[in-house]
Amino acid sequence: MLSSGQQTMDRMYDHRFQRTDQWRPVYSWLESLDTDEVIKSNDVIDWLTANPEIRDHLYSRHSRYHLMHYIKKCHIKILKRKEKQGLIVAKIPPKENFSAEDKIPGSPNGNNMNSIPKDSELYKAKRVEAQHKYEILLEFEKQLLPLFGKSEN
Repeated sequence: MLSSGQQTMDRMYDHRFQRTDQWRPVYSWLESLDTDEVIKSNDVIDWLTANPEIRDHLYSRHSRYHLMHYIKKCHIKILKRKEKQGLIVAKIPPKENFSAEDKIPGSPNGNNMNSIPKDSELYKAKRVEAQHKYEILLEFEKQLLPLFGKSEN
């Protein structure tokens, strides 16, 4: 049996298309904004900077580009829902109008280690993970060399 608090929480988040705990602070912040325009990248960066624990958690799982894209997508959905409820008249740009300046460059694989302090636990964990992956690749190479031989370039 669900408590009334749990039922309220479920109702509060039922419209969310990504209802994992990591995104709930982002949704709460976006819903608290009093604007009828899609949020700007600088506003997102400012909010993430003001909330380093949330930022570190999200950066550990997503590239910066993905975060910007997804947060804006969430805000568009929230604005559309508010507009449908008659609360606002939203000024939502067409989907293809995200400009190049909204895209924040990162590393090719999306994990920008330069933005993580070298003495942080996250940096150490990522470094250990990278070393582990490297060792796995070396092991695969050792297993595959006898089968394919070494190519001469």
